Amino acid sequence: MTFKKLFSQFSFAEIKPAFLNLWQTNEPKLVEHLNLDKWEKIYQNIQALEPTISQYYIRLGYRWENCSPIIDMNCSVYDKADNHRDCPVACYPSWPEIAGMEVMVEKHIVITPQELVAGLLWEITYFGGTEEIARKNMDRTFHGETE
Repeated sequence: MTFKKLFSQFSFAEIKPAFLNLWQTNEPKLVEHLNLDKWEKIYQNIQALEPTISQYYIRLGYRWENCSPIIDMNCSVYDKADNHRDCPVACYPSWPEIAGMEVMVEKHIVITPQELVAGLLWEITYFGGTEEIARKNMDRTFHGETE
């Protein structure tokens, strides 16, 4: 199933408990400051992405709890042609292309569809709530570039 189809299955209210659990587990000091109305808008914007065709797919190798995508590469983009990892989903530059990618979950992972969508929301917004903000934050993080 594609990223877009997964996101189309659930409202933000349906994934909110799993999303809050990720924050509580991974960023407990920040969870009480979350603006859930803002996150709902971000979620709806991601749901509205028009997917584009991609030569890549997403593979989830580990759940997100207590896992950093930059360190552990738990959720990454792989090339369909040779199954080589390209980068973490968090670092992939095109959100419409991500929306069109198939999502493959490793067989050993026990995860509900709502937890999967919450984790993919966590992943795609790791550097920011829009593609533009994420790109700027990645440039700042990896290349020291500022506006």
